[in-house]
Amino acid sequence: MDNISLKFNSKLQNLNVNNSDVSKLNSDKKLKELKEISNQFESIFINQILKQARKNKIENGLFDSEAISTFNTMIDEKYSDILSKKTNFGISDALFNQFKSQVVNEKKN
Repeated sequence: MDNISLKFNSKLQNLNVNNSDVSKLNSDKKLKELKEISNQFESIFINQILKQARKNKIENGLFDSEAISTFNTMIDEKYSDILSKKTNFGISDALFNQFKSQVVNEKKN
């Protein structure tokens, strides 16, 4: 989970505003970026859940191989993207609501 936190923090730091004369258009862009980042974080979180679920399976199958493992990793990533877009887990919304005040407040400074 440390790697996930680092990715999220590095993307969040990219939202910092440099000047106090930021236009509304620029702040809307920052809010849109924050929403995209929070959606990406939710997708990463769901991917971790899928990865752990697959890792904790009880039995080894007849067709287990490195190719199957790679395929499962790729399909889990795709499923996590789809699930985060189609299903509201609330993680993305919670992150967006938590950090949007920082983006809006930086606009006013």
